[in-house]
Amino acid sequence: MGSLFDKHALEATILRSGWPGVWEDQLDGLWLKIQLLASKGKYRRLLSNIEKANDRNNFVASALEATIAFQCESAGIQLEYEIKQNPSHKSSVDFRWNSASGQTVYIEVRLLQQDRGTTESIEGQLQAGNLWSVAKDGDAEQQDIIRAQQVILEKVQQRDGTPTKFLVRDQHTVNVVAIDISQIILGTFDQYDCLLVGRGDPAVPAICRREIFGLFQEAWPEYPSRFQILAKSYAHLKETLHGILFLFRLPKRESFNYSLEHFLVWNPTLIDERTAATISEQIKLALPLYKKREQ
Repeated sequence: MGSLFDKHALEATILRSGWPGVWEDQLDGLWLKIQLLASKGKYRRLLSNIEKANDRNNFVASALEATIAFQCESAGIQLEYEIKQNPSHKSSVDFRWNSASGQTVYIEVRLLQQDRGTTESIEGQLQAGNLWSVAKDGDAEQQDIIRAQQVILEKVQQRDGTPTKFLVRDQHTVNVVAIDISQIILGTFDQYDCLLVGRGDPAVPAICRREIFGLFQEAWPEYPSRFQILAKSYAHLKETLHGILFLFRLPKRESFNYSLEHFLVWNPTLIDERTAATISEQIKLALPLYKKREQ
């Protein structure tokens, strides 16, 4: 980091990225995270991304990565940033970590924002009366879950099935997509929705089912043709991705200063229970297990 990137420069970056003002406690909290990461000497590119951000999406995505790195480093989990699994391929993965299980864990991070229609509805209601009320029915929740699945799929492969990020598949490698879902389904996304994304309807109680076929789900012969088609489109992901790390913000509505909890959905066809448990216990040291709270 250059010496010019101080707390005032951070505030200027936030304003330039689209906020008309900034809450002091958010600014102070993010600055403390940046200071710790700067002291490690290995996050220069991440901190440069924050410094150079010029729109909300870029800034909040970099702030999310900084929060993950901060919580991991604070818990003694030493990460490496922007690592190529295959040196001859242009793509990189956000984080690499050598776990106590003996495997190298690669984590690609994605921020999933609320759909534009819901955002515009909320913003319009706020402008009209400073209160908002948007109801999401079962069909809308289903679409949000499917959207989460598509975002995860896009981190693993292109539409034609060509691999994009995770290019190594061996017994020493664990591939994970981390996705911040704090804003979708009006902030009510919970562990059952996480299970729906990864394992589909059979993994949740009947009342929570949404006619969802999970990314890691087995396709039985009696399933309808649309599920069989989905199973084929998910085949590469299922052979490549070991788990999905769902991230939840506290406080949920904060834009760039928050702590993170998690809920992990493992792919049972790629990782055994013992290895998954070892990695999960380490992750919990940095990212506490998600606890559902009253809205």
